[in-house]
Amino acid sequence: MNPINFKNSMAIIYAPIAGVSDSPSRKLARSFGADITVSELVSSEGIIRNGRKTLELVRFDDSERPFGIQIFGANPYSMAEAAKTMERLNPDFIDINFGCPARKVVGKNGGSSILRNLKLLQEIVENIVKAVNLPVTVKMRSGWDDNSLIYLEAGRIIEGCGANAITLHPRNKAQGFNGKADWSQILELKEAVNIAVIGNGDIFTPPDAIKMFEQTGCDAVMIGRGSLGNPWIFQRIKQLRQSNTLPPEPTLRQKIETALNHFDMTVAQYGLPNGIFIMRSRFGWYLKGLPGASKIRSVLNKLESPSEIKDLINGLIYEYTDSRDADNTKANQLSIVDKT
Repeated sequence: MNPINFKNSMAIIYAPIAGVSDSPSRKLARSFGADITVSELVSSEGIIRNGRKTLELVRFDDSERPFGIQIFGANPYSMAEAAKTMERLNPDFIDINFGCPARKVVGKNGGSSILRNLKLLQEIVENIVKAVNLPVTVKMRSGWDDNSLIYLEAGRIIEGCGANAITLHPRNKAQGFNGKADWSQILELKEAVNIAVIGNGDIFTPPDAIKMFEQTGCDAVMIGRGSLGNPWIFQRIKQLRQSNTLPPEPTLRQKIETALNHFDMTVAQYGLPNGIFIMRSRFGWYLKGLPGASKIRSVLNKLESPSEIKDLINGLIYEYTDSRDADNTKANQLSIVDKT
C-alpha cells in the first residue's frame, strides 16, 4: 500500500455521505472512476464500545482503495482512541468530520459544532495525529453561521497540528444545503495553508468540477450529492478534462443496468429484506427524471421479491425506449443528476 498524497493530485473523491456511502456505493464509485473513497461518518464512541452497527459502516475491501475512514466526536481522547482502533483495519487515511450539520451529530457536540470551539478542534486533531501512523485529513464547513466564518483560522490550526489535507465545504452550518457554496472561500484557504485543500460543494456536472479546479486552485475535488444515482460523474469529469469535450449522459439502459448492479451488491452486503429496504431510495435517484418516476417508486416500495423488482426495473428499458436501440434520443435526454 503506497502512502496517499493529496497535494496537486487532481483527484476526484467520492464524499462521505451519512446513510449512503457504504461499501457497495464506494465500490460502484471506484468502478466509475472515483480516485478515492471515504466511509460515511462513524461515531468515535461507537467505535470504542465496539458497536456492531458502527463497525459495519467501516467494512471495506481493497477494491475501494485508496480508502479513508471518517470519524466524529467531541472528546479528544475518545477520538484518538477510535482512530487507533480504525488504524488496525489498515485504511489509507483517517478523516475527521468537522462539517456535518445533522441535528443528531451536532446534538452530541460533534460535526460542525466543533467549529464553535477552535481550542477543542485543535486538541482533537493533535491527539489523532499523534495517535496514528496514517495520514490524517479534516472535512469541515466554513463556520457555524455567517457571523463566525473561521475556515482560515481553523485551516491554519489544522495545518499546524500536522494534518495532511483539508476538505472545505464552503457553506456554514446554519445554511445546511441552502444557498450557493462560496467557492471563493476554497481559494482563500488554498492561499492560506501549504497542505492540500480539497474543494467540495455544488458539483453536479463535469463542467462544475472543472470550474472548481480553475477558480480555486484546489488540489482535488470531492463529490457527494452530485453522485447520487449518478456514479458516471467521476469518469465523465476525467473524460472532459482529457478531451475538453463533454461526454454524453448515460443511456437509460446503462442507468438501469447500473441500478440493478447496485441492487445486487447491496443485497449481497445486507441480505434480505434489508438490502431491498436500503435500495428503495437509491432506485429513486437512478429513476429521477423518468416520466412517471413517482408512480414507479410507489410500486417499487411495495415489492419484496428481488425477481419482481428486477422485472419491473428491466421493463422500463422497453417501456421508455425502442427495444432495438436503447441509445435513442429519448433515452439520452433522461437525466438523473440529483440537485436536491
